[in-house]
Amino acid sequence: MRIQTFLCVLLAAMVLSGACSTNPATGRSQLNMLSQEHEIRLGDQATTKFLEQLGGEVPSQIVLDHVRQIGKQLAATSERPELPWEFHVVDSEVINAFALPGGKVFISRGLLAKLKNDAQLAGVLGHEVGHVTAKHINDRMARAMGVQLVAVGVGVAGSTSDEDWLKVLG
Repeated sequence: MRIQTFLCVLLAAMVLSGACSTNPATGRSQLNMLSQEHEIRLGDQATTKFLEQLGGEVPSQIVLDHVRQIGKQLAATSERPELPWEFHVVDSEVINAFALPGGKVFISRGLLAKLKNDAQLAGVLGHEVGHVTAKHINDRMARAMGVQLVAVGVGVAGSTSDEDWLKVLG
């Protein structure tokens, strides 16, 4: 292994080793890319944009209240009940549900119309709550950073000789 590649791997290991913890929702060790505050801020910033792009909330307060009640019950028993959970029903015929970081959960009118009972609704909302508690957005960011570190290491390894690195290191 070339010296610069070794140094890149060593640096990455030192940086990442202190940033891991076990996720209580998954039981897996996870690199913590986002603080909870940053995660909430990202979700807050994206919520307005998604609501605008997806037709806003459905106009029925009864539907909104019902979905929110079931969602809040699920969130309260999750591994992250302290998040500022929000449940939105977007006025879109597209059959979809998704979650943003920080506890922002969306279900479309189109998907809601396909559900036959509250158990199915709870299943969909619970699945989305699971994405948030498992910190899947955090995992995507960690994978992206890993790919970038490898690319940098390969770039450095290909552009500098061992002798040059030894001169830099003194």
